[in-house]
Amino acid sequence: MKISKTWKIASLLIVVAMVLAGCQKAAPEAATSGGTIGSAERATQEYVWISNFSSLPLFVERVYPALEAFARDFNVVVRKAGPTTDDIAAYITTVETECARKPAGIIVVGGWDQSLQEPVNKCLEMKVPVVVTDGDLPNSNRLSYVGTNWYNLGVSMAKFQIEEHKKRGWTTGKVAILSPINFQNMQEAREGIKDTLAGTGIEIVAIEDNESNAGIAAQKTHAILTANPDLTGLFGLDSESPPGIVTALDEAGKTGELIVTVNEAGLDFFNNIVDGKVQLISIEKYDVMNYLALSMLYMWHNDAIRPAGLDPWTNNWMPNKIDSGLIFVTKDNVEEVIKYYTEQQAKSE
Repeated sequence: MKISKTWKIASLLIVVAMVLAGCQKAAPEAATSGGTIGSAERATQEYVWISNFSSLPLFVERVYPALEAFARDFNVVVRKAGPTTDDIAAYITTVETECARKPAGIIVVGGWDQSLQEPVNKCLEMKVPVVVTDGDLPNSNRLSYVGTNWYNLGVSMAKFQIEEHKKRGWTTGKVAILSPINFQNMQEAREGIKDTLAGTGIEIVAIEDNESNAGIAAQKTHAILTANPDLTGLFGLDSESPPGIVTALDEAGKTGELIVTVNEAGLDFFNNIVDGKVQLISIEKYDVMNYLALSMLYMWHNDAIRPAGLDPWTNNWMPNKIDSGLIFVTKDNVEEVIKYYTEQQAKSE
C-alpha cells in the first residue's frame, strides 16, 4: 500500500514537471509567432516622415523626438526626408521617390501646398499607406489626417484677442495677420479669425504674406505699423512670423503696446511672453500627431486589425480626421513650459 501511494505521488510529480517543461519551451515560440510589437522580424520595417522645410528648428525640436520615440518603442526604422528649404517641386519629387521604394508607411506634412494631393494619390495607387499631418489634403485619397484643426486655431487666437481688448478697456480695435498666403492650413486659420472677429468692433486692416521668412515678416510688420499707427493687435500664424513681429515691434519702440498672438517658434521664443512682448503662443501637439500617425501606419502595415474582416484597402478603417489639439502658453504657464522643454533639450544633447 505504501509503495503504491508513493508511486502515484511520484508519477503525478513527473507529469506536472513535463507539463511545466512543455510550457516553458512553448512560451518564447508564442511570443514571436506572427510578429509582435518590437519583435526582431519587424525591425526592418521602414516608415518615412516627409516635409518641405524638413529641418526647420521647430521640426527638429518638436517632431524629430516623437519620430525617434516611436522607432525606439516599436523597434522599427523611421526616417526623415524632404528638402531643407522651401521647395515644393523638390518636396513632390521626394514623396514620389520615397513611395517608389515601397516603405511600410509614409507621413506627408500636408499644409504646404494642395499640389501634394497628386503624389499622395500615386502612393496609394502603389499600395503604400499614407497619413497626412499638420495641414490636411482633404481632396486627396489619404487614409487619414492627424493634426491641428487650423480653423479652430484661428478661432482660439481671435477669442483671446477679443478678451485682451476688453481687459485693456478697448471697445474697438485694428489688427493685422501675418502668414504664408497660399498654404491651405494658413487659409483655414485666417478664416477662423475673420469669422470670430466679425461684428466685434475689431477690424482686420491688413493680411500680409511673410513667405515663411522671419526677415520678411519683420519688414511687413514695420510697413503695417507705419500705415496703421493705431494698430491694437497682431496675429502670426506660422513659425517664422513671430520672431519677425517681435523684431519690428522692438525697433518701432512699441514693445508691449499691442496684443500679440502667435504660433510657436521654438524654445527661446517663449521668453517673449516672460518679457511681455507676446501675450499668447499656441503650441501644436507635434508629438501627439506624429506618434498617432505612425501607430496607425504600423497597424495597417502589420494587418493588426480588420473590422468585420474586410480588406482595409477597399474598406479603410482609419478615422477620416483626428484633431491632435493645441496647447496655449500665456504668462500663467510659460515658466512651466520653458522648464519642461529646457529639460528635454538637455536630455537630447
